[in-house]
Amino acid sequence: MFFHIDHDKGGAISGWLAPDNPSAVPKILVRRPGEEDIEILATIERPDVRNLGVHVTGLVGFIVDDTIVKGLPDVGDIELLEADTGILIYRRFKEGKHIERKFFLFDSSIRPIEKLGGRSRNLFTLTYPSTERYAFETMLVLINNNFNKSIFMSGRSSFPRYSHFLSNAQFMTAALLNDPFEELAQRLVILSLIQKSDSTHMLPLLFTGLTALTNFARDLPVEDSKGMLAKFRNLTDEEREALTSPMTRMFGCIPGEAPERRHVTAALENLASMDLVGVRGRFRDFSALLAGILGHDLAGDYEPVVHPSIGALADRLSRISLVADLLEDDLALYSFAEESIVSALSDDGDVVTRDTQTM
Repeated sequence: MFFHIDHDKGGAISGWLAPDNPSAVPKILVRRPGEEDIEILATIERPDVRNLGVHVTGLVGFIVDDTIVKGLPDVGDIELLEADTGILIYRRFKEGKHIERKFFLFDSSIRPIEKLGGRSRNLFTLTYPSTERYAFETMLVLINNNFNKSIFMSGRSSFPRYSHFLSNAQFMTAALLNDPFEELAQRLVILSLIQKSDSTHMLPLLFTGLTALTNFARDLPVEDSKGMLAKFRNLTDEEREALTSPMTRMFGCIPGEAPERRHVTAALENLASMDLVGVRGRFRDFSALLAGILGHDLAGDYEPVVHPSIGALADRLSRISLVADLLEDDLALYSFAEESIVSALSDDGDVVTRDTQTM
């Protein structure tokens, strides 16, 4: 998907939208709180867009004005979305309410911090959670959206793949890391719950990167260490790849690379380039620093709690040598990062960001 907002003059919002299907007629949803969505077609010819090769006919332009939304100049909370995907393409900036920053949080966990995502919508004009679900081209359009100056993005996207584009677009970046055994336990529990609910067909839509593990997680004896050991001994190549050090893959590998020890060094160097790095085990420290960077508190007094069943499973997994081998690079990465963060916190009571340079 490609799009661009040309202007918002109060009484008219104009732009263009080219969907993934280059021959399809673009559809835009106009959304306002408490009102029914209005669907419009983009039928204004844009030869400049056609010449870019992203749409066959170039009939991609649209205008939202008073004929579509009565009293448009006074409608402060209005959104435009791509109708088929639901991706937000425009929302009016609210002076004094929205943060005038572009920020990307690389959260390594399969279960993101919902509190951050919820409050981000109130503090940023455009918010995009779970960015790992978006295609590469769509991500570039979202990152390079120069019309909007208040953007929050978060997810498990590959940092090496997007770091250059984020830097050029003047995004601030942060990373939140999770204990590798706890993260694996969380993923296995999620898979088990989805299968028990007979919603396996929804897995690719809800959680990317887990599909290859559906057979492995089926009937996994999570309370039996010997039974789990037997399952890990019989991993397929595809299952092994899906389980091997996903955090190192996220921060140190380019797409298609398999994690190796050299990627731990690359991941640490990439983390050191960010504005802030934290671990879930010290989330309150991370959220306090994040508030200092953004000038607003996204988390409040929230602190993530590890469910006892997740903690117990993580402990059992940590005692299986085959699991430790699969997570070897992630364990090294997490240990180095956590040690650096703890050192920074103890060295300076106020804690300075970018202290991950010492890693």
